[in-house]
Amino acid sequence: MFDPLLKKLQHYTDLGKKEVSVLCSAPEKTRQFDKGEHIISEGENPVVVHMMVEGWACRCKMLSDGREQIMGYLIKGDMCDLHVTLLSHMDHSIRTLTSATVAMIPQESIEQIFEDYPRLARALSWSMTVDEAITRHWILNVGLRSAEARVAHLFCEMLLRFQTAGLTSDNTIDMPLTQTNMGEALGLTPVHINRVLQRLRQKNLITLAHKKLVVLDLEGLKEVAEFDDAYLHIR
Repeated sequence: MFDPLLKKLQHYTDLGKKEVSVLCSAPEKTRQFDKGEHIISEGENPVVVHMMVEGWACRCKMLSDGREQIMGYLIKGDMCDLHVTLLSHMDHSIRTLTSATVAMIPQESIEQIFEDYPRLARALSWSMTVDEAITRHWILNVGLRSAEARVAHLFCEMLLRFQTAGLTSDNTIDMPLTQTNMGEALGLTPVHINRVLQRLRQKNLITLAHKKLVVLDLEGLKEVAEFDDAYLHIR
């Protein structure tokens, strides 16, 4: 269950056996969610921290007219709401994009980790910092990049995140997102997303079929996106 998270944290520091044991024993239970369900909603005061075990979810906010902005994707090994141990309530929602399995970690267990295991606490804080950096780059995407660069940047980022979590050993990743999902994240219509995907295929940069993304030319895709992985703080 914890392999993807541990592999990701190992890019920040080497964790000892005790630290690994404490983290792996932290979940109280797991819960299944259907596609489109809210794992947690804006305004809630959660008593557990959620970790993705299977499936995809997203961070999102919705306006009163029903329009929604996706502000980050969550995959296996991602902590959805680690920051709620410091805050009184959620300032955004977490919604599933596919069917998903989520581990529930009591807030008390996270607090104990931060009090008693400083190296593990620093690693989890690093993970939160990377989440914040991703959000900043998504804002830059929507604000300044062309449509083609936005999509290319998203694909570069997700590929690297999959590789960091040990979820792929090559340039192929699961990509269950609909064109509507991508549009809600990138500020584009599904029609515009479709046109961009066609252009990326014509340039032999990617293939996307049967919910699998294959990056055929990573350097070329990075060039289109002006992608610099420094913001992911991987070493």
